Amino acid sequence: MSSRVLPEDAAESRTRPFEQVYRDHAARVFRYCLSQVSNRGDAEDLAADVFAAAFHAFAGADVPLEAEPAWLLRIARNAVIDHRRKYSRRSALVARFLGGATEADPRVDVEGEVVMRDEVRQVIAAMAHLSDKDRTVLGLRIAAGLSYAEVGSVMGLTDHAATMACKRALARLQRHMGVTA
Repeated sequence: MSSRVLPEDAAESRTRPFEQVYRDHAARVFRYCLSQVSNRGDAEDLAADVFAAAFHAFAGADVPLEAEPAWLLRIARNAVIDHRRKYSRRSALVARFLGGATEADPRVDVEGEVVMRDEVRQVIAAMAHLSDKDRTVLGLRIAAGLSYAEVGSVMGLTDHAATMACKRALARLQRHMGVTA
């Protein structure tokens, strides 16, 4: 009898309950979502949507354990993009009805909702001045804790391109915060 693992057995051994996937990655997905929308309630809703979509796709996805973070954060990135589109359409519609005047401000800080260290609030405020791509790569790299290779996998970039994008985005963020290297 051979000790070699058959491909079917290998795939089966990588499969684990979705509950464990959720426990292992929920905080990371939430932090990424929060880094993108700067509002705890919206971030919670987005993270819930991410895991609902992931749950439906999980059985047929055949995601290896080491690829789970990138797979979930790719879903999260798409959810954030959809959220921004929805918010933009809603804001435009409200502005039309109100003649351009609206109280909705997408840059509202979460100070009243969550007690955070002052430095975190400054970073979130500075991130509002970055492009969507810069916010995404920093969210994936810093808030979600992905490696450059994993950021590249989520964004569809080479490892080197992801590394450079992260470093440039971080430099722009530091400039917005008045930090000199």
